Amino acid sequence: MLRDESQRAGMSGDTAVTNGGESAPGCGAGSLPDWLPYLAIALGTAATCAVNAFSTSHDLARYGRAVPFWQPFLWEASSGVVILALAPLVRRLVLVSLAKPPGPAALIALHAVAALAFSALHVAGMILLRKLGYWIAGAGGYSFGLSPGNLLYELRKDVLVYLLLAGLFWLAELWARRPMPHRIAPDTTPVASGFWLRDGTINLRLEPAEVVAVVSAGNYVEYCLGGGKRHLIRATLQAEEERLRPLGFARIHRTRLVNAARIRRIAGRPSGDFDVEMDTGESFIGSRRYREGLAALTP
Repeated sequence: MLRDESQRAGMSGDTAVTNGGESAPGCGAGSLPDWLPYLAIALGTAATCAVNAFSTSHDLARYGRAVPFWQPFLWEASSGVVILALAPLVRRLVLVSLAKPPGPAALIALHAVAALAFSALHVAGMILLRKLGYWIAGAGGYSFGLSPGNLLYELRKDVLVYLLLAGLFWLAELWARRPMPHRIAPDTTPVASGFWLRDGTINLRLEPAEVVAVVSAGNYVEYCLGGGKRHLIRATLQAEEERLRPLGFARIHRTRLVNAARIRRIAGRPSGDFDVEMDTGESFIGSRRYREGLAALTP
């Protein structure tokens, strides 16, 4: 669930603008990390497999059909491993359906077909793993018994598992996309109407409204102005953020700030990242870890 980015710094007067995107390695405040649903699935699957294996072993022994202790655990573990392997595919399908929501009938048909495919892959995968396990243990061949009754039995369970996985990913994505509260109190300290930049041997005074974005370029930062001009100064983006935040600038990515007053449109992405379109027509990709800070400066 994980993007590369490239950027080129231009000297003063350049008209090129660079933007890129990055998926947050962790998560922003109030967001769920991408690995958390998978951890919940892994723990739930492991617990279910352990309980089922003990129960199966006990039931077989009670009816006089005792088998080596490792076999029920192999049966359950093979099923659990395949479910974990298929979970990312279920999440991808959920993200696709959220990005371009189909109608109710199409949505039901989509997930019905996906559940059938999930069951087919699950059965095929666990049979292969069980045959491999029996071969390694020298216990002879494993026979699943591909009868309509057995397949229907597995299909009923697999549909339920598929719906649980899809529901978990859907809830996690809705939580990540929920509106963020405005938790940052506005700074009421009076500030000057402009600020100074040292561009080479020239000192420039800029008005905040002139600046569209500020982009990190190694040991430099590049000021992108509305008229297409660029000013490159030696500084860190963190230092520039501290003095520009009171002027209405927000960090949307670890490599860039934008002037919140010049934002025209903000559009979310399935991954939780977002696109920021400025009033100049330029677009920048923001990382979801900075979405909350931007929300504090926008309606």
